[in-house]
Amino acid sequence: MVNVLSLFDGMSCGMLAMMGAGVKVDNYYAYEIDKYAVKTSQHNFPQIKQCGDVFKGDYT
Repeated sequence: MVNVLSLFDGMSCGMLAMMGAGVKVDNYYAYEIDKYAVKTSQHNFPQIKQCGDVFKGDYT
């Protein structure tokens, strides 16, 4: 299992690619501000943790 940090995530195509490659994802953290992209992502992958604006993130 892997942890993923996706910056400028869009519609979370990274999650789709990992699923297609058979990679098991433990945690997927997404930074995205476009409300339509976030809505689509949450509809398709409700387990993704949406973190909002990449410039306001705490990366410590």
